[in-house]
Amino acid sequence: MPTDLAAAQRSLLEILDGGSLTVVETAALLELPVSAVRVLAAQLIDRGLVSARGPIPYAAKPRPDLLERVADGLRALKL
Repeated sequence: MPTDLAAAQRSLLEILDGGSLTVVETAALLELPVSAVRVLAAQLIDRGLVSARGPIPYAAKPRPDLLERVADGLRALKL
C-alpha cells in the first residue's frame, strides 16, 4: 500500500481488498457520503490502485404470459 495515501483512501483500499463492492455499500461501511466515496475511488482508479466497471445490466423482463403460467403452476401445486 502506498504510504502517501490519505486515511480515507487507505480505509477504502482495505475494505476493497480481496473483493468488490458497490459504491453505496462502500459508503455505508466507511460511514461517508456516496459522493465522497466516488471522489476517493476516482483518485484510486487514476493511480491504478483499484479498478471499476459499469453496473451489470438487468436481465430482460420475462413475458407476462410466462409469469402467469408459472403462477398457475404454483397454485396447482398447493392443492
